[in-house]
Amino acid sequence: MRRFRRSPPRRPLDAVELAEAAALGDLVAVVCVLTRLFPVGPIGVVVAAFPLAVLSSRRPGRAGPVGALVAVVVAFLVAGVGPAGTAASAASLGWLVGVGARRSWPTVRTALTGVVVLAVPTSMVGIALLAAFPAYRELVLDQLRTSWSGLARLLRGALPEFVAAGDRAVRAITEYWWVTLPAIAVVSTLLGVAVAAWILARPLRSVQRLLPTDLAGRLPTARPGAPVAPLPLRLRGVALPSGPPVDLDLDAGRFVVVTGPNGAGKSTLGRVVAGRPPAEGTVMRPGEAGLGVVGGTGMVFQRPDSQVLGVRVADDLRWGLPPGHPVPVDELLARVGLEGTGDRETATLSGGELQRLAVAALLARAPSVVVSDESTAMLDPEGRTEVTDLLRSLTRTEGVGVLHITHHDPGEADAVLALPGAPTPPGAGGGPWGPPRPPAGGSLRLRGVDVVHDAGTPWRRPVLSGVDLDVPAGRMVLLTGPNGAGKTSLAWVLAGLATPARGTATLDGAPLRNGRDGALLAVQHARPALLRPTVGEEVEDAAGVGPRTADTTLAALGLDPATYRDRPVDELSGGEQRRVLLAGLLGAGPRVLVLDEPLAGLDTDAATAVREALRAARAAGTTLVVVTHDIAPLADLGDAVLRVEDGAVHGPPELVRPSSTPSSIERERRPRAVGAVRTLPGPSVLHRTWVGTKIAALAATALALFLDPTWPTLGAATLLLVVGAMAARLPRGAVPRPPRWLLLWLPAIVLSTIGTRPPLVDVLGTELSLGGLERVVLFLGTTLVSLLGAALLIATTPLGAFPPLLERLARLGRRVRIPLRTPTTAIALGLRLVPLLLAEGRTAWLLIAQRQPVGRAVTPLREQVRTAVRAAMQACAMATRRAAETGEAITARGGLGAVAGPDQRPGRRDLAVLLVVAAVLVVGLWI
Repeated sequence: MRRFRRSPPRRPLDAVELAEAAALGDLVAVVCVLTRLFPVGPIGVVVAAFPLAVLSSRRPGRAGPVGALVAVVVAFLVAGVGPAGTAASAASLGWLVGVGARRSWPTVRTALTGVVVLAVPTSMVGIALLAAFPAYRELVLDQLRTSWSGLARLLRGALPEFVAAGDRAVRAITEYWWVTLPAIAVVSTLLGVAVAAWILARPLRSVQRLLPTDLAGRLPTARPGAPVAPLPLRLRGVALPSGPPVDLDLDAGRFVVVTGPNGAGKSTLGRVVAGRPPAEGTVMRPGEAGLGVVGGTGMVFQRPDSQVLGVRVADDLRWGLPPGHPVPVDELLARVGLEGTGDRETATLSGGELQRLAVAALLARAPSVVVSDESTAMLDPEGRTEVTDLLRSLTRTEGVGVLHITHHDPGEADAVLALPGAPTPPGAGGGPWGPPRPPAGGSLRLRGVDVVHDAGTPWRRPVLSGVDLDVPAGRMVLLTGPNGAGKTSLAWVLAGLATPARGTATLDGAPLRNGRDGALLAVQHARPALLRPTVGEEVEDAAGVGPRTADTTLAALGLDPATYRDRPVDELSGGEQRRVLLAGLLGAGPRVLVLDEPLAGLDTDAATAVREALRAARAAGTTLVVVTHDIAPLADLGDAVLRVEDGAVHGPPELVRPSSTPSSIERERRPRAVGAVRTLPGPSVLHRTWVGTKIAALAATALALFLDPTWPTLGAATLLLVVGAMAARLPRGAVPRPPRWLLLWLPAIVLSTIGTRPPLVDVLGTELSLGGLERVVLFLGTTLVSLLGAALLIATTPLGAFPPLLERLARLGRRVRIPLRTPTTAIALGLRLVPLLLAEGRTAWLLIAQRQPVGRAVTPLREQVRTAVRAAMQACAMATRRAAETGEAITARGGLGAVAGPDQRPGRRDLAVLLVVAAVLVVGLWI
């Protein structure tokens, strides 16, 4: 008898895998929503499948299915049933193609596997649903009958035999739908999988070089049940990436500072303190470090937005803690200076507020040790002081041992450990340098410029008004001001990446445009702007130069080409990545270069190299606009200082004229696109209704239309939408524009109208089918109701309302022994990451465009396709990098746990809403 060996149980997804599933699932959802707005046919499904193909080719096990679930749920919450169905198809296709690529299957095997695992199950489910909803089935089949009758009428005189064969085929398909549906599913799956595998094969191979190194294991995972006692801590002879081994003592109530140049190993040392075993040396502590465990070790990282996991402030404090663990939200927020912000969404917080929230999340765990890994590097001086003082106060009030890693002077400290950096190679950054293409001109002029975020929409937010500004060619101006004043918004206008709501922006008298022969922008966070896998490739591509010129530019910024040319970008420190970004932009020799905080996170030597490179660019004629909170390091280079404050720009009169008021005749320019995930401002009855009630009402409406797709039922559903819009106080600017995919229905409407379904009417001598027109319009109406209902749901429901519902589901699953913690956590992460990925994706798309070769006015179609493919790969690479940082944050929280606090309890309002919805739908079904 043959023995079968029991397969080992599947391990759960680790933090990075879970975050990748959430991030790449988000991308699938975003692409599916965009394909509904900009119809591109079946190719849209293939493009949407690419992120899940990347995930499944990279991660075995359950990551693919979890990512598919995130894609479907997010697409439904953003745009309704239609995009959710598209997301399900695209995610399934991408999962299968990715598995085939990872296992090196031939295309035939991948396609046949798709028939077994996709076509057969989905066709069986489809048959069951069509059998359960016969009225809706007839409506669907009528679309085929009426459209064919119109086409047959056009072709009957010229191709009678073809029309006769078509009549027989349509009759067979509609009568034996339970046979034709599986057949169509099998054929379409075979063709779809084969085509997708062929199209995506090369991008899947190419994207691997862009994906970050797997960060799993960089931070230690706390062992369940192990005794936690991180202090006192003694490190002896611990090896770091550069320099000699170090010793370190950390005790309760001590504030220890670690300084050193980029690449010296400060972050490595911080991770050893957090519990990661060192490569060499000994670590002595009474028990486990207990990273993320109550009473153990907590970490605060450099990027504020990457370590905040909750959608709402209050939920972030609870994220990762055991469900039911008491968290004094108001008390913790008051201690870090965030009183009254518990219900705010974390996406609305500034960098300093996010860092203070990260400290509050640590305090919820009552840590014994706090490791601050350059947590103040991206903050302005005021925010840096606030966070440093807050960390220092923990040693006095809580007896916490704090290890603070920083480039800046932290002030008072109990001990300072200065790490030496690697010696600078001979010739690195020592020679004279200038742009390879000296710029010609570069005079900036703004006249009557208004900067308004989301102009012409309910989310309209004025930033700057009536700005008149002149920056002569070859000058360097420093742009400063408080947080939120509009410095970065003005920088985007000056770089040609944002269009003013009113007024004009010109460069040498012509409309200001972004590009190598116009203005370029260096963003504050360098990593999303680095689009090539290695340092040398990145600088050559960004600057449009050859290897020799790229090496010279790298050396000018203190990066030895022999050491850095072939290094992967992901292996660089934050300061090194910033210098690589500047090397690519300076090497392009633009007429205007706008830099957002170019010295943030740099050590002294790196900052000196950047200063000298900027001095050389200015001497060569480049116009420089530098956004900075700290003007002192660049004061000797700047020709003038402009201050942005109170909606205006202040500075020397030769540069800044008194604010002018644009002509009221000029209408405010509305942005080309408004973010999909937006909640209407202001309270309303529908805003205050429980999210579960609104989802139930939406599901009930869809079910009614499936049961009885008739005009009375559609009228009832439409009435509910109108009443809901009135209850939500839906302003005119928030009404979604008709999606472009509606144009695809024009042929179906025309063919149905000239078909033969009665009743028929004579119009100007042509017999038209009112019956065919009625059926196609009815089907289209049921589709639009789902889309508009989902739009109303997201317009009246903040994203922060969904995680508490997910937490309720996870706890319910635990009681009935259904493991829902992983999928609900993935969906919660997906909701948190959607706004971040949308913002990063928009930035990356614009930064790809600014690398267009000089002098090219029209981009060839082949280049446009190549750019689109490159953008898709960059989006996946950015999502995986964001997931890596999010995975580290999850590990630092101690792993999976609660994702939100208690859910809102349904009340009388919710009961009333459900009763009204039920009554209206029953009337519609009964008529």
